[in-house]
Amino acid sequence: MLNVQSRKRGSNGLPTSQQTTLTVSWLGRKFRALALHRGQVQGTWECPEPAEGTNTFGERLEEAVARTHYTGTTVCLVLAHPRLAHQFVDAPPAKGPALRKVLERLALEQARSLFPGPVAWSAEPAESVKGTARFLLSLFPKPLLDELCAGAQRAGLHLAAVLHPAAVLHSQLQELPSKDAQVVMLAGDTGGSTTVLVGRSDGRLVLVRSLAGTWRDNPAALATDLRRTMLFVNQQHGVNVEGLFLFGPDAAERAAELEEPVGLPTRPSPTPYTEDYWATQALRHVKGSSHNLITREQQLAPQRRRLGMAVALATAFMVLGCLGCAAYFAQLGRTARRDLEAVRTQTAALEARHRELQDLHADLARRRDFVDAVALHQPPPVALWMLGYLSTATPPELLVTNLVVRKEDERWRVFIAGTAQPGDTNPTPARFTQAVASLTNELVTGPFHVQLDAPTPPPSPPPAGPAPPWHWPVGCPSSTRKSRCVPPPTASSRSKA
Repeated sequence: MLNVQSRKRGSNGLPTSQQTTLTVSWLGRKFRALALHRGQVQGTWECPEPAEGTNTFGERLEEAVARTHYTGTTVCLVLAHPRLAHQFVDAPPAKGPALRKVLERLALEQARSLFPGPVAWSAEPAESVKGTARFLLSLFPKPLLDELCAGAQRAGLHLAAVLHPAAVLHSQLQELPSKDAQVVMLAGDTGGSTTVLVGRSDGRLVLVRSLAGTWRDNPAALATDLRRTMLFVNQQHGVNVEGLFLFGPDAAERAAELEEPVGLPTRPSPTPYTEDYWATQALRHVKGSSHNLITREQQLAPQRRRLGMAVALATAFMVLGCLGCAAYFAQLGRTARRDLEAVRTQTAALEARHRELQDLHADLARRRDFVDAVALHQPPPVALWMLGYLSTATPPELLVTNLVVRKEDERWRVFIAGTAQPGDTNPTPARFTQAVASLTNELVTGPFHVQLDAPTPPPSPPPAGPAPPWHWPVGCPSSTRKSRCVPPPTASSRSKA
């Protein structure tokens, strides 16, 4: 069944949803191109010379682009070629990818008897026979199709669709004035050949053929081929063709001429014919058409290339970004290493300087301690003071023979030893005792505040002879602190002051 979808049309009856497209009708040797943009014809050009050979397709496209001022990139081609063949095949029940694989295998089998090498094919559902699914296969040599694609690529364009004329005429079956499900025949002039469709008014195809010649060249031969087609349909499908419709130039004038030899009511198609019909109507069948000989992979090639370029550019930018980041971080690493080396050098210098300063500080500390020991902690000259004081405090009857002054703990210990004055002519014990008591009093009450340890008066000297020596007890002069002094052992007795 043919599903017809309503679309918004432009002023020329073209789908306005179409983007800028160059559509070409190459029927036989007639090459005509239209530049279309959203349903409006922007430019038209027809090749003044007969167009032959698929190897010249790229040159004609370049000229068509220049003459029509086309600015797009896609091309849609309606092609009537003698190597284009149509075959009906029966397929087992299948759907989706499985059905496509079956149809591909059937297309390869049918193509072996028509032309060698790989084949480009398209499939369209047809009227089933005895409950078996039937498809219309359109076969075309793939090398020729690749040559067309290469020519478009040389012209800087992308061949998005290659349709046969039967795909364009197919849409007229539902527009013919016939009864429901009535089998009719539609013959279209395709530039030196006639494309014949046999089908029902609901769009189901029964047969598609391409006949040599047209009603303008040899109407008698065409009428003979049309009668044979009618007989073939009757024999193969068991249906009768009930009418013939002609589409093309001079169709209205030739309808009456063909009616009697064909033996069918013959009328012109209600669709008006124009030179641009094939090119403009091809746009209705480009998107999602099963008649397109260009595979979906080839159709999506520009999008894949653009996507590939976008991915490549994105990858390049990412690689450049990564390289930039790597270079930046490598530079940071080198800078960090230089800074670290500088810091290590400075640290080593500072550590050496620190050691020098520590040595200097230690030397200064030793010198300071020495200075403190010499200047600040030097003990006062108590021995000199005591010696000077004794020179005035000692009575003339006594002679100091030994003076010991030393510091013990926080106190000064003094040991004084002496004897009676040797020059005394009248030494008496009383005078000697009085002199010792006077000296003791001077030491205790004097400026030194000496604390005596158990003083014992020396024994009285004998009446005659030298005075015996005496030992003065040890005392502690009270200078800044007062504490008990322990005298060294002496021969004299000890007592506390």
